[in-house]
Amino acid sequence: MTTIDPQASPAGAKAPTVRNPQQRPPASTPTQPSTSATGSQPQTQPLTQPQPQLPPHSQTQPQPQPQRAVSPRGGVGALFDPATWKALAYHTVLLFLGPLAFVYVVTAVSLGLSLAILTLGLIIAAGMILGARGIGEFYRQLTNNLVGTDIPAPAPLRRRRGFGGFLKSGLMDSAGWRALLFMFLTFITSMFTFIATVTVMALGFGGATYALWYRFLPLQQASDGSFHRGAQFNGTFFMDTPERVAVMTVVGVLLTVFVWPAVNNGLARGQAALAAGLLGPTAVSRQQQQFQEEQFGAMEETSDQMRSIERDLHDVTQAQLVAIAMKLGDAKDRLAAGEQGQAVEHIIASAHATSKSALTDLRGLVQGIHPSALDAGLGPALLSLASNSAVAVDLDHDIPDGIAPVVEATIYHCVAELLTNVAKHSGVTRARVIAYTHDDDVVVKVSDSGCGGAHIGGVDGTGTGLVGLARRVSRMNGTLDLDSPAGGPTVVTVRLPRHSPVAQ
Repeated sequence: MTTIDPQASPAGAKAPTVRNPQQRPPASTPTQPSTSATGSQPQTQPLTQPQPQLPPHSQTQPQPQPQRAVSPRGGVGALFDPATWKALAYHTVLLFLGPLAFVYVVTAVSLGLSLAILTLGLIIAAGMILGARGIGEFYRQLTNNLVGTDIPAPAPLRRRRGFGGFLKSGLMDSAGWRALLFMFLTFITSMFTFIATVTVMALGFGGATYALWYRFLPLQQASDGSFHRGAQFNGTFFMDTPERVAVMTVVGVLLTVFVWPAVNNGLARGQAALAAGLLGPTAVSRQQQQFQEEQFGAMEETSDQMRSIERDLHDVTQAQLVAIAMKLGDAKDRLAAGEQGQAVEHIIASAHATSKSALTDLRGLVQGIHPSALDAGLGPALLSLASNSAVAVDLDHDIPDGIAPVVEATIYHCVAELLTNVAKHSGVTRARVIAYTHDDDVVVKVSDSGCGGAHIGGVDGTGTGLVGLARRVSRMNGTLDLDSPAGGPTVVTVRLPRHSPVAQ
C-alpha cells in the first residue's frame, strides 16, 4: 500500500511513504479509509455532495424496460378501484375484437400462401403484415390505457424505396409478424379470461344478493315430497333456510369483494404480459437502441471535448502566440531602428516567458487528451494521481500488464474525478484507492469516511454528480456502483472489462 499525504512535509512537498503488504485485499474487503497522518479524525463527508432530499442509489440507472401492469388496491378497496373496472372493460373489448383479429390473421395467411407464387400474393401478404403492425399498435395503446402498463413501442419500420423495397419491408417486418401472432393468441385467451372473470363476478354478485331473489325461483319438490324455493344441490339440499341463506350471502360477498377483483386483475395482467412480449420491442432491438444512444452520447462527448480544446487553443494559446509575435516584432523594429540596451532585452525576455507559459498550457491541454502518466502503465499513473491529490491518499494497487489503453484512460479519469470530488466537496483529509483485477475485469474502489447519503445524479433529477462517469463507464460495458448509506462511508466501485471494453 502506498500512503501519500500532501501535508506530511512542512514545506508542502509530497513525501510518500510506501508500505508493501503481504497480499492484496480481496474484492470483498471493506474499504474503510484510514485516519490522517497527524492522528486526527477526518471530517465525515461523502465523496460527492450529499443530497438529503433524495435517497441514495447503489447503481447506475438501468435502461428503461416495459413496466408491469399497475396493481390495483387490495382488500375492500379493490372492488371500487377504477383499475378493476378498466380491467373488466379490457377483457370485454378483447372479446369483441378477438373474432375480427382472428379473421384478419386467417385472411392474411391464407391469401398470402395461396397466392404466394404470384406477385399479387406477395403484395397482399406484405400489406397485411404492415397492417398488422398498425393493429398491434392499437392493442398496445389499449393495454397501456386500460391496464396501466407502459409498454414501449417496437422498433420503427425500416422503409425501403421502390416496389421491391415495399415487399421486403412488409415481409421482413418482425413487429408485424409478432402482431399477427398476438392477434391469433388473444382470440383464444380473450374468451377464457372473459368467461372466467364474468363467471366469478356473477357467482359473487348472485350470492351477495341471494336473499333478495331466491324467493322468486320456481317452487321445486324434493325427493321426500316437500316443496322448496331456492338453489338446490344434489337434488335434495336446498338453500332456503335462514342459516343457509346467510351462508350464501357471506360467500357471495367474499367472492365479490375479494376473489373477483383478484381474478379479474390477475387475468388482465396476464394479457398485458402477452402484449408486452409480442407488441413491445424485442431484446435485440432494445440493445440496438441502447447501443445507438451510447454511440450518440459518445459523439456528443467527443464533440464537447473538441469544442473545449478549440476554446482553449483560441482563448489562451492563440492569444499567447499573438503576444509573442507582437513582442518579437516590436523588438525587431527597435533593432532595425538601431535601438539597443535593456528595453530590447526586456521585450525579448517577456516573449521568452510567454512562450514558456504557452508550452506549459499546451502540455496541460495534451495531458487532458491523453495523460502522459499512462505511458508508464496504469499503476504508476494512479501513483501520480495520488501524489498530486489535494488530500492524503492510501493507494493499494495490483494491476498487471495487458490492460487495454482505453480502459486505462477511463480508469485514470474516473479516479481523478473522484479524488477531485473528495478535495472539493467532502472536506475529509484522507481517501483510499484500491485497484485490482478480478477474472477478466479491472476493479477500482475509491472511498472516503464521509457521512454518506450521496447518490448518482442531481437533486432535480437531471443528473450532475457521477452521471457523467457512469455514462462513460456504461459505454464501455462497465458498471459504476455507489454505496453511500446514511452515516457513511461512501464507496464508489468502477468495474471495466480488461480486453473488450466497447459495448456491443
